[in-house]
Amino acid sequence: MSRRFIPASPVPEAPDGRRRKQDRYLSRERLEAGLVICLDGVGGYDWLPRLLRRGLFQGGVGAAMVIYHWSVGPLGMWVSDLVLRQRNRRSARDVAETIAAYREWMPGRPVTLIGHSGGGGMAAWVLEAMDEGCQVDRALLLAPALSPGYNLAPALQAVRERMYVFYSWFDIPLLGLGTLVFGTLDGRHAPSAGMVGFRMPANLDAAGREAYSKVTQIRWRPRMIRDGHFGDHSGCTNTRFARRVLAPLVLGLGDPGKPPANRQRCAGIFWRAAKLLLVLFLQALTLGGDKTHGET
Repeated sequence: MSRRFIPASPVPEAPDGRRRKQDRYLSRERLEAGLVICLDGVGGYDWLPRLLRRGLFQGGVGAAMVIYHWSVGPLGMWVSDLVLRQRNRRSARDVAETIAAYREWMPGRPVTLIGHSGGGGMAAWVLEAMDEGCQVDRALLLAPALSPGYNLAPALQAVRERMYVFYSWFDIPLLGLGTLVFGTLDGRHAPSAGMVGFRMPANLDAAGREAYSKVTQIRWRPRMIRDGHFGDHSGCTNTRFARRVLAPLVLGLGDPGKPPANRQRCAGIFWRAAKLLLVLFLQALTLGGDKTHGET
């Protein structure tokens, strides 16, 4: 297995006999327990996946955890990550081949794919690139920078159990205005699914609609503040949230608990009103931009 980031065997110990610090998540024991692949957002800074990985470790995830660097790079080149779609598709294929090779090397072990922001879009493309019959157990799309109407059905064919989608209506600067101006990973100039959630395409066949039954969408709620998530773009990757919320999902322990019914009804009314106001605001911005463009 020489697929870029998973070695054929664990990296040997340092000369003094101690395990190298950077390989603590890729030990032979961890590789035999399973595999978690993390994809960062555009820009490739990778510091958010490091916080997430630390939280998963603290939450009891014993599998190997790898951060795959797919981005062109920082310093303004993050725009390239949004527009170089053929390059991104090739990177997605590389990850898909790595998963297939790991499955062959370690059959029966659990595999989880996690992507944040642009990495959430990349995670969907990784799943689409996987060969028929090869699946991950779970996929976590954290604030994905894909359009809300993006068809997840092909990606869901490569998910055995469940796909979790975390989104927040307060992610306005990056996944609202940001993707409205610069576009989503799939090239749509609109608020991202990481802000408003995914909607099932209307033209799906029965198999596609059945595939969507694997999707659990988890909207940000104020009670998540106690877990360290304040509704912002990076909140779902911080160490506390990863330890308390994401680690149980990776371990297959089920969906996060729901609030009591009365609280849920009140929250639903609030969120519908907030959603309507935000949509009207974004539409006003779009119309204003079109008017300005026409006057020039």
